[in-house]
Amino acid sequence: MALTLVTGPAVEPVTLEEAKAHCRVDTSDDDGLLADLVIAATRHVERFTHRRLISQVIDDKRDAAPSQVWESPAAPVISIDSVTYVDTNGATQTWSSALYRTDIPAGPTAGPARLTPIYGGSWPQTQSVINAFTVRFTVGYGTTAASVPYDIKAAIKLLIGHLY
Repeated sequence: MALTLVTGPAVEPVTLEEAKAHCRVDTSDDDGLLADLVIAATRHVERFTHRRLISQVIDDKRDAAPSQVWESPAAPVISIDSVTYVDTNGATQTWSSALYRTDIPAGPTAGPARLTPIYGGSWPQTQSVINAFTVRFTVGYGTTAASVPYDIKAAIKLLIGHLY
């Protein structure tokens, strides 16, 4: 399994101003350092929670189609944008959304999304090559810092304060 970031987040979930206020910093001397700490703390929280906080597009590339259920490696999933595969002739194909079902939980504590073939259907046959099966999906709480749950933002601020 290989995750590839296609489109990164446009903003961070904690602003520089919020980080400065949390650390009780009222000068601009450490703005560069604090901006770096916001990014480091955010990435740490994302890895620890298996969540992406601000909307971003990710490709989950696998060497074959799953044998049972595809489960997103990150949450909360906003949408499954496409499923592509390398067919047995070596051509890249897009699997029609009419051939699979999705379960995309919603809300601040939503778990991973799931994808399966429709009832009576089957996974597409892939060629035996690296990254033969790709699910592109959009994940995150939204496009703004305000969309991230407060408890997650608080954890990021605490980590920033500790690192600072």
